[in-house]
Formats: sequence, structure tokens, C-alpha cells
Amino acid sequence: MLTLALLASLAHATEIGTERKIGAGLESGNGALGLSGKYFLSPSMGVSAGLGNFGKLQQLRVDFEMDIFTLRDEPFGRFDLFWLAGIDTGLYLLPGVTTGRFGVGAGVGLDLKLHDTPCEAFIHIGMGVFPAEYCTSGNSSFCLLAPRGGLGGRYYF
Repeated sequence: MLTLALLASLAHATEIGTERKIGAGLESGNGALGLSGKYFLSPSMGVSAGLGNFGKLQQLRVDFEMDIFTLRDEPFGRFDLFWLAGIDTGLYLLPGVTTGRFGVGAGVGLDLKLHDTPCEAFIHIGMGVFPAEYCTSGNSSFCLLAPRGGLGGRYYF
């Protein structure tokens, strides 16, 4: 009986994070649309990165991600809750002025890893902290704490 239960669970195991550790895809977040990538260090944690463009801001985000727990395992895929923490960098290309932006942020997210296809969909939200001198708006208190998030998908190789 135990053997049948183990075989049934292996039949629904996803390759994402085990045999397929490198993912590439698209992500939209904080107004930027760009590329997204992830490398799994183990089946439950990895490093993700996003490179995007929002008007005059060229943005790079790098995060450490770790699964908290599986919310639900369905026949088509597994929903995992995860936390993330990392850095945000950016370069504003304004007429006659180029300024940089650097900050740190953290948040939580939900991903769906499909069982039969090496694809993942994800959403994450959180907050970032940015020094006031890097902000381009006159409202420096908003720039110290800024929303941080993204929505996207990846294919794993």
C-alpha cells in the first residue's frame, strides 16, 4: 500500500527545481515589463532575477527565494507560498541627467508549478526601501518605502 502511494506521488512530481533548475520567461512588475530568470539552488530555494524597462528607468532586481509551504497540490500543478528578499537597482536616463537607484526589498509570493509541463506562473508583492536621494519625485517620504511586486511566467530547461 505504501509503495503504491509513493509511486502515485512520483507520477505527479514536477521536474522544476530538481532536473530542470534554470528558468527563463517574462515578468511585469512596478510598471516595468521585462525578462525574468531563476536558478534553483535546491528544490525549495533559488535565486531569481528580473531585468525590465519602465520609460526612462532601466531596472534590475535580484532576489533569494524560498518556499514556505505547499498550499495545494492539484492534478495539473502545485501551488507554493514563498518569501523573497533581495536588491533593486536602476538607472534613470533623463534628458541631460543620468541618476542611479539602489535599494533592498522583501515580500511574499505564490507560484504554480505545472506537473506535466516545465512551466511556472508566479505573483509576488512586497516593499522596497530606497534612500531619498535616489528618488526622482519631490515626495521623498514615498521614495523611502516603495511597493515592489511582479507577475509572470517561466519555462524551465
